Formats: sequence, C-alpha cells, structure tokens
Amino acid sequence: MILSSGEMFSVDESWLSKEIEDEPRTERAIIEAALTETKGRISGPSGAAAKLGIPPSTLDHRIKALKIDKTKFKFR
Repeated sequence: MILSSGEMFSVDESWLSKEIEDEPRTERAIIEAALTETKGRISGPSGAAAKLGIPPSTLDHRIKALKIDKTKFKFR
C-alpha cells in the first residue's frame, strides 16, 4: 500500500539500491548451490532446474547472464 498526501510521489533511491545490488549475488549463490548439489546437471528429474522449480531453459539463461561457469561443478 502506498499513501501520499499530495500529487507527487517520490522514492528514496537508497531504499531500492541495496536490494538490487544483493539480488544477483543471492541468485548466483542459489544457482551455484543447486549446480554443486547436482554436479552441474541442469535438466532432468535430478537436475538443478528441477530442484529450483524452474524450466531448464530459464536456468540456462540465468547461468549465462550471471556468467557462471557450469563446467566447474561437474567434478565436485
């Protein structure tokens, strides 16, 4: 809910910047943990995408966007 006493509404950008900065690190950590657990496997019933509850294509896209080297998880 947003309340404003006038016609103009403004948001202090510092409220948003911390969440935005932390999000990719959190997303990276979650994806890397899933890849570690699945030994780099992305798809299939025992893959990281299934563990995260997202389509494999979405996970692959996020891995590329975050520049995660998925090959380093295959031998852990």
